[in-house]
Amino acid sequence: MADQSDIAGGATGTQTPGGPGYGAQAPAGYGYPGGAALPSGKATASMVLGILGLVLIPIILPIIALCLGISARRMADRGVGGGRGQAVAGIVMGSVGIGFAVLGIIMATVQGISAM
Repeated sequence: MADQSDIAGGATGTQTPGGPGYGAQAPAGYGYPGGAALPSGKATASMVLGILGLVLIPIILPIIALCLGISARRMADRGVGGGRGQAVAGIVMGSVGIGFAVLGIIMATVQGISAM
């Protein structure tokens, strides 16, 4: 076998001066430091309650989803938390759920009146 002592990092355990090492730093990237803010719990809860309000409980959950969504969107606009998209989704689904609930109440009232 050949002598490996003349190759950088060989028998002596040294590195060449320009080689990779712990002192090298990655170049700085573009954009904001720290990345995007994580979604707040209010935004996530708003979206989940909006979905459940469309499927399970059409009167109570959409109202809660709408209130939480408005609060979470305001927080995201101030920069306190992230999840603006989830908050908007909760607002939209809460509004649609409230609309369906009002439509259902009107339909039930009309059917009740016409049955008399």
